[in-house]
Amino acid sequence: MPSPLSRRQLIAQAWRAGVGIGALALAGCSPPETYNSRREAPAPDPQDRPLPPPQPQPAPAAQQEEAAAPPAAGAAADPARTTQSQSQETAQPLPIAAPPVPADAVDPLLWRERYHWRELAKLPGQDAGPAETASLHIHALHQRSWTPFDPQMRGPNPGTYLPLIYSQLLAMAAGDFQDAHRGEIEGDLAAGWEIPEPAKLVFQIRRDVQWPDQEPLDGRPLTASDVRISHDAFLSPALPQRSAYEAVERIEADDDEMTITFHLREPASYLPAKMTDPLHVIGPPHQLDDPSPAVIPMTGAGFMRPEAFGTGPFRLEYAGAFSWGTVRNPRYFKRDPGSGRRLPHLHRLRGGVLMSKSTQFPSFPPRREVWSDWADSRFHALELLDPSELDQSRALFPDLVAQVVAPAPGRGSFLTFRAIRGGPFADIRVRQALSSAIDRIEIGKRTQRGLAAPDCGHDWTHVVDDASPTGFREWPWTPEELGPPYAFDPAHARSLLSAAGFNEHSPLEIALDAGGGSAFSIGVNPAEVAAVAHQWQTNLGPAVQVRLLPRSTRSLSQGNDELRLVEAHQDARIMASGWPPEYMPDPDHLTYGRLHSSVNPLAQDPALDELCERQRRDLDPARRSETLEQIRRRDLELSWRLPLVNPYGLVARHSDVFNIRAAHIAHGFDLNPKQFERAWRLPRW
Repeated sequence: MPSPLSRRQLIAQAWRAGVGIGALALAGCSPPETYNSRREAPAPDPQDRPLPPPQPQPAPAAQQEEAAAPPAAGAAADPARTTQSQSQETAQPLPIAAPPVPADAVDPLLWRERYHWRELAKLPGQDAGPAETASLHIHALHQRSWTPFDPQMRGPNPGTYLPLIYSQLLAMAAGDFQDAHRGEIEGDLAAGWEIPEPAKLVFQIRRDVQWPDQEPLDGRPLTASDVRISHDAFLSPALPQRSAYEAVERIEADDDEMTITFHLREPASYLPAKMTDPLHVIGPPHQLDDPSPAVIPMTGAGFMRPEAFGTGPFRLEYAGAFSWGTVRNPRYFKRDPGSGRRLPHLHRLRGGVLMSKSTQFPSFPPRREVWSDWADSRFHALELLDPSELDQSRALFPDLVAQVVAPAPGRGSFLTFRAIRGGPFADIRVRQALSSAIDRIEIGKRTQRGLAAPDCGHDWTHVVDDASPTGFREWPWTPEELGPPYAFDPAHARSLLSAAGFNEHSPLEIALDAGGGSAFSIGVNPAEVAAVAHQWQTNLGPAVQVRLLPRSTRSLSQGNDELRLVEAHQDARIMASGWPPEYMPDPDHLTYGRLHSSVNPLAQDPALDELCERQRRDLDPARRSETLEQIRRRDLELSWRLPLVNPYGLVARHSDVFNIRAAHIAHGFDLNPKQFERAWRLPRW
């Protein structure tokens, strides 16, 4: 049985992060600095300085392509390739420059302690208690639909805010007093639940829940059958919720006892956590008769269908093409456990891409326009893109509250392989060599201003760690903890390449495609691609020849920014990719699906498939932790993908906003909407 990993293995990492022994002692032993303390000298009075321009985005990479990977660094001739925008390519690979280390790079070990979630419970002003008259505005993508039974509920931001309007069986607890790095499941409509048998899950439904006083339900009490009807609908292959219920055989409801029972084909340890996903809400039964979107987008506004109502903390007030608003539900069944007041505390919650609607293309607004709305206090909370934006925000709001949250597991970018069979990448030694030649800590400095963690694509939050107060890991692994072939070891990498037959006389030719996102996917940062290419050239020497494939462009937007797509190539290459669906964790971010054989025909490994299935069925947390460790080690050993880095989340809010925070499942505030029923704001802005 593997030994539990410890978070205390930091010294080996210190030299990479540029942290001296004294600074390391500060991070690990000394009390964190005052929560709102500034990094250096106090910023000038915001009234005496102009609005600071926002820095370029480091992560959604398309907008930085020319700065990070200029065509001159780019690459060798490729006669078979034709694109819409043909460019002249050099005959020989050129040296590839590494992105510079920004002058304002930070030490992530210090920052995650300075802006730790535990400091949120110490904010001044909480003793004033919740106010119930204020409105809260958040920056968020628009909602595709407000109907949980919409079969088209896919794409960007599908159903994220449904729990504002509807209730769920279970929800993830959130707020300033909750552990941000481990989701704690709590009952929403469920007064309690149990697993009387390994393949049976029974929920006790609350009896104090009523539908809104609106036709056709007219305020009648919620029944167990109402809950069953929604979940029966989720079993339909036509709905996106279906993947969570593969193990469900049938569902029974007892309206007298107010219970709902899930009969399973096999034990499913992941099912309760998956039910906390925002899509898994209880809609009114008559919505099934017409599952079309509850909001029909119109020009800059929207038309609400009357069916868009539920038993959640808010009622939908308006919903447009790019913004929405909710108002407090006076009949909401929950009460604040401290004060006994009926929830929610907020009178209104409003969201949207841009409150000012100042862009021609609001779905993907230029950062300068988002920043303008933030500076004008149209938003009261915002995800920041890098540490420099925190300094700029403090210049505007000196008492700003900031939080650094652990990277969302599995959301970092990584390299995947194309045309593996019969090519050099079919040799595991080649794949492992390429991984060992990457210094992830250095890449984090150069591409994320240091505020990033090496990402191995696996969730650490359910791995046992005796050093953690919760008994499980709080922060991601270090490269040294992960070990080979993940830890940076150029000598070992060169040895592996030599054993595979590649040297200065017979070099490995690598065509590196910057790949990346489209309008509806996460893209890889081109600076990361350039950094990896530079490291391979430097660390592997003449045993490799690296060339960057230039990217053809097509304009997608109607506004000021241009999104970039990649033309298909026929040659064998490595493609940079950000969070492709075949590798993303299950929606609960606690368990893994069938990572390889069923979704990636190039990566067949029946033993790994068996491990993945075993942990999905295991109800014992300790045994499951052991299996997760075996999955992680085997996955990294196979090296079918080469994870790079994952940025820490950095969020800020006005000092009069309480009880909202980011979680490990999201870099921003928007993926745990249940926290807004307990959020409140002092009405002084």
